[in-house]
Amino acid sequence: MFTKTVICQGHLTPLPLHVSPVYWPYDNGLYLYPLPDLVICADKHDPFHSTSVDCTVINPGSFPRTDFSFKVYLPATRQIEDSKISD
Repeated sequence: MFTKTVICQGHLTPLPLHVSPVYWPYDNGLYLYPLPDLVICADKHDPFHSTSVDCTVINPGSFPRTDFSFKVYLPATRQIEDSKISD
């Protein structure tokens, strides 16, 4: 749902003005036009990846909370691999 919302809105902050204020001089930096191949939204929530309209959205999650796991993106094949630092 997050991926589809961000891609369809074409903006990294698809929220109403009363929820998220807009700093108009810098707002154009958050547009997703033209649509990129990859968007990385790194935050503390659970890791995920999904694709919509040939754009992949990845959230690698919190590095320490996920036992030091991360995602690897291979641009030549547009594949995502899960990786982890072992002991």
